[in-house]
Amino acid sequence: MGDDEGTRARGVGGRCRSILRAASDALTRCETRLNEVNEKYTFELCPEYRLKVNKTIGTTRVGMTFDARERRYRVAVKRAGSMKGEDESEREDDVPLFWRAMNKLVLDPEEKRIELYSRRVDYGPLSLRGVGEYNATDGEWGLRWQLQTFQKEKKRLRSAEYELNDRVRGCLRWDVQSVAPEVEGAVGSKEKFSFDVDVGSYHVTVPRLEMKVDL
Repeated sequence: MGDDEGTRARGVGGRCRSILRAASDALTRCETRLNEVNEKYTFELCPEYRLKVNKTIGTTRVGMTFDARERRYRVAVKRAGSMKGEDESEREDDVPLFWRAMNKLVLDPEEKRIELYSRRVDYGPLSLRGVGEYNATDGEWGLRWQLQTFQKEKKRLRSAEYELNDRVRGCLRWDVQSVAPEVEGAVGSKEKFSFDVDVGSYHVTVPRLEMKVDL
């Protein structure tokens, strides 16, 4: 009788240890998955803060951008865009000859550098423009050209603007990179049932916050 009770006790103890080991393994796998999710699902908020001030004078638009992190600013002078509901051909007659050939003039006071960009010339699938540059520090100047195809994809940040009043807007620049989760399994006459889970990824970054002021 005592031997039977001891056998039953050892059997119960063995089953308990098996259950505890299974629970421990399940908790370990769960912790591994949670750590994987924590690494692959991220939100990064470390933006640059920029102030943009613009003034439109006739067919010319002057803009100043101040980067609060680097504490530097630059000035861009470009042709103002056409107004909504305005005929483009009629407006083209009022555009000075300079802006018919040039796209923008960029001044960097910190580096004492000036760059003048021409308008793009399109030919078939190609697009060409020239850039003139002058460095006031050493008095050197130069010309360079940029050739690209229309198929070139530019990585653009997503944006959302909030109008604070008629002249001031707040702008949030952000980006998302995502991969959908995936589950893969297998079963067969000579295989045990198995499956694997890829939790995917989701990364959100907010690299820039802007305030735009129209004078």
